[in-house]
Order: sequence, then C-alpha cells, then structure tokens
Amino acid sequence: MMHFQINRKYRVVLLHIGAWLLYIAFGTLNKIYVTHTDALDLADVVLTQLPGIYVFYGSIYVYLKLLSARKQKYLLLLAAEMMLFITYLLLFAFIGDVIFPMMLPNVEVPPFELSSFVVAGLWTFIRYSFFAFGYYFAARLITKEKELRESELKKMQAERGKLEAEYAFLRAQINPHFLHNTLNFFYAKSLGCSRELAEGIVTLCEIMRYSLNSGEDESGMVPLSKEVEHLQNVIKINQLRFSNRLQVQFDVTGNIGYLRIIPLVLITLVENAFKHGDLNNPDHPVIFRLTVSEDGRMVHFSTHNKKKSGPKELSHGIGMDNIRKRLSAVYKDKYLLEIKDEDNTYTVSLAIHPGTEQAAALKAVSTADKAGAVDGYAGYANYNLLIDNP
Repeated sequence: MMHFQINRKYRVVLLHIGAWLLYIAFGTLNKIYVTHTDALDLADVVLTQLPGIYVFYGSIYVYLKLLSARKQKYLLLLAAEMMLFITYLLLFAFIGDVIFPMMLPNVEVPPFELSSFVVAGLWTFIRYSFFAFGYYFAARLITKEKELRESELKKMQAERGKLEAEYAFLRAQINPHFLHNTLNFFYAKSLGCSRELAEGIVTLCEIMRYSLNSGEDESGMVPLSKEVEHLQNVIKINQLRFSNRLQVQFDVTGNIGYLRIIPLVLITLVENAFKHGDLNNPDHPVIFRLTVSEDGRMVHFSTHNKKKSGPKELSHGIGMDNIRKRLSAVYKDKYLLEIKDEDNTYTVSLAIHPGTEQAAALKAVSTADKAGAVDGYAGYANYNLLIDNP
C-alpha cells in the first residue's frame, strides 16, 4: 500500500483552493436561490470572483510586509491599500468591459456608471480586505502560539539537560571501578578482624554503587523499593558509625514494589535530617515515613527531627533547590514539597503522584501479594533497629 506525503507548502495551497471552491459554491447556490435561475455560466462565476481573490491575497501581502515589520509603517500601509484599491477597480473594469464581452458575446453588459461602480467596488474591496486581515491575524496568532510552545519546550529541555549534566558531573567525580575494587579489598582484609567493620564496608559499597549507578530506565526512573533499600543502607552506616546509638525511626506503609520514582531525591531529605537533627534524644527521635496510598496514586515521604543544639552547620540550600528543580522537570505540577521550619523542629513533606500507569500496575497486584511482602517492602515495616548489637 502506497502512502503519499504532500509537502506542507502544497497542503496549504490545496487548502486555500478548497476553501475558495466552497466559498464560490456557497455564493452561487445563494444566487440561484435568490434569482430563481437555473442557467449559470462557469466562466461568469469564476471571473466574477477573480477581483475579490486579488484583493484578498494582495491585502495579505501588504499586511505581512508592513504590519509584521519591527516598526509598523501605517502611512505606507494606507498608501499601499489605496494603490491596491485602484488596481482592483482597473481589474474589475477590465474583466467587466473587455473579458466578459469577448467570452460572453450574447450577454448584455450594463452601461458604465462611475459613481455606482466605485461604491460597489469599495464595498467589495472592504469585505475582502477584512477577510484578509482576519486570515492574517489568525495566522499570526497560530505562529506566535507555536513559537511560544517551541520556546517553552526548548527551555524545559535545556533545564532538564542542565540538571542531568550536573547529576552526571556529581557521579563522575569518583571512578566507580576504583572505588568498588578498593572497598572489596578492605572488606576481604576486615573479615578476620571485625564482623561489624566488614558489614560496614559492604554497606558502604552498596551505598556508593547505587549513588554512582542507580540503574534508571529510559525515563530516568528507578524502583521505589531500591530507593528504600538505599535509605536503609544510609541509616545503617550511620548507626554503625555511632555504635547503634542513633535515635532513628524509618516507617514504610503500603505496597512499593511496583512504583518508580526519580532517584536520589529521598536520600537528600534523609541526609539533611542527619546533618541538622538531634540524633541522640530518645524522646524526640528522627522520624522518616514513607506511605503509598492503596490505589498507588500518591507516594508521601516525610522527615521530622528536633534541631540539634550548639553551632549550626553551614548550609547553602543547594540540595533542596536541586530537588525542586528535578521534581519540577519530571513531575511538573504533580508533586508538593512543603518545609516547616520551627524554632525547635524541622519537618519536610513530599507528596508525589507517580502516574496512572504505575497506579494501574499496583492495582493489578493480587491480594496475596498485598498481604505478603513484595520485594521485601509490602505492607508496614519499621526500620528503627537496623543492625544487631554485637
């Protein structure tokens, strides 16, 4: 089966021809209805419309040249329209007094009257000029709208490209192969010395492996379960650093096995809480909560911590600013990031709507999967005790 592709230029020409044929046909049918005549001459119909078509395209040309310029030249526009009107009258007179008698010798030509000729010609000229201005105005609106959409698209692509470049730059600062090989060497050497040290090296290796290569799909998403595992490893390594004395609670509610989000957003919120929070107060533990709605249409993550006393660590807010940019680039208006900064506490709440496709996948999970563990994270889990005491 052959497919014919018509060039855009020729599509526009065919569209104009079709529009004029419809216009002429409508006028002809109206004339038949009003005059109750059955005898129509095709040449008469076509020649009568030629001056109007000339005014239409002539006016469009004038508008494009003079109104679309950076500086509109209204006096020149008026002069051009007057010249167009004069040439239109000449063309109309030439068709009526020369062409018609030659092509239709049997049709009686009415006597020429200058005043009625100019008045009738002026009305027709104004009508077709108005049509031309409407066409010009509509074309300009469509062009402006198209340019605006293209500009917004380029801006979004540039912003997303910049964020991806910054993201790639952060990852490229450390040679992943060198890092993994070094950590594996340390792990092998530590096995005979300390189980806790070996476990810490393995956990650190997993953290760095995920940070450098989280395994995004084509849309830049990763499984939410992998993000949770990464958070668990970060909390675990910090517990190891401080002999499991940190007061940290990590709660997961809902089925996360079938959802995907952009990587390394949640970890920034967690690291922010570790940096500025009081981690040793059993009455006010640092709380991380991840909740997935039953229909899978919303993922909610929150952090809550009491601010630590003493000198504050210097913070430029670059991490939070980067999070907002990445969320806006991917989720547009389908996310909500709220920060509640009080005198003694700091709370961050992030709600994401992952999309209808992921929600449909979650809905298709069987009842048995919902009741059990999917990838180890279905239902409710509490990770406030992350390692065993030695």
